[in-house]
Amino acid sequence: MSFTKKVLISMLSGIAAGILISNFVLPNEFVEYYFINQILYTISSLFLILLKMIVLPLIFVSIISGIVSINDVSTLGRLGIKTFSLYVFTTLIAITLALFISSFVSYDSIGVITDSIQKNDIVNNSQQNIILGIFPSNFFSALANGNVIQVLAFAIFIGVASSYVKKDIPLFIDLIDNLNKVFNKMVMIIIQLTPIAVFALLTKTFATEGTEVFVPLIKYFLVVVIVLITHFVLTYSILLRLFSNLNIYSFYSKLKALIIFTFSTSSSNASIPYTLNTVIQKYGVKKSFASFSIPLGATINMDGTAIMQGCAAYFLASYYGINLEFSDMITIILTATIASIGTAGIPSAGIIMLSLILTELGIPLEGITLLLGVDRLLDMIRTSVNVTGDTCITCIVARSEGLLNTKDYNKLDN
Repeated sequence: MSFTKKVLISMLSGIAAGILISNFVLPNEFVEYYFINQILYTISSLFLILLKMIVLPLIFVSIISGIVSINDVSTLGRLGIKTFSLYVFTTLIAITLALFISSFVSYDSIGVITDSIQKNDIVNNSQQNIILGIFPSNFFSALANGNVIQVLAFAIFIGVASSYVKKDIPLFIDLIDNLNKVFNKMVMIIIQLTPIAVFALLTKTFATEGTEVFVPLIKYFLVVVIVLITHFVLTYSILLRLFSNLNIYSFYSKLKALIIFTFSTSSSNASIPYTLNTVIQKYGVKKSFASFSIPLGATINMDGTAIMQGCAAYFLASYYGINLEFSDMITIILTATIASIGTAGIPSAGIIMLSLILTELGIPLEGITLLLGVDRLLDMIRTSVNVTGDTCITCIVARSEGLLNTKDYNKLDN
């Protein structure tokens, strides 16, 4: 049975079990104390503990590894800077669009289960200097206290410094790459626990809160889909027109097979060979540039993932009765953009990185498990958006540098 089916079955089973317990079993002191508040709570909490355990080491090592690998192509000079800048730019647009559209949505569930959970210890101080707060005076203190922004900043600093001397430190580079592989494997092991965690969390939630949870969760799902479609159609069309003047219809008409493939794999990394072949054969991009741009995009260009993180942070803040101020919005944008550089191109990696943002904002991590019931389908959609962004930026930069065959690009598929 596929992982997606397991998650869907767990989700439906958890909802059904929770509703049955709520309507036919409760109030019952034994069931409420031992089954709901002990067994189910322990299972769902253990999943969150594992997420918190791995997320900072993962993002720290991934960002260093990503930056070092990017600088392997530093000889490309202007080409590399232009490609990197556009990838980061589209991610900024994606997360800003997510927060903008989410701000118009009322989830009508303010503080619905705030009393049943413990909030994170981190408290935002709106009076702090945002710029100075990015840089740690003591890295180990930032790591121990879970200060996400400062850990990310230090990881970027190490990555940049390492890239200058990487020929002299092969053992360090190998160590970082190997740690990256180990941490990614740990993530996959933790993700395999998702069906059990989803069942436990949804059973507990619906048993204690009833069917009122349905409405905000459906709203969240629809908001993410709307933002993904808006970014997919509007943002990439505008970028193509402004920066390349390439035919928009030709671009979208050739995406069908690529979108179907990425939708099924839910992995930007797994899609690299197929995306590379599509960009070269169908869009006429020179192989020398495409071989650099597409793997780079799979590493740092996570528009769809950034959209999910923005919508999810806003939804969970509303869900737990937390008002997001302007400084919080800036924190979300910065964290999601920086984290996208280190987000692994593997299924459900985005939900792991979401804990970075929630931790920074002081939003309870228990909400992540609530989102897992619908995240697998959203993961398929946002991965397709990620890969579309890789293709779009590759075509734009290739066109500006004379590395794109216009005849091949404008040739329509049979």
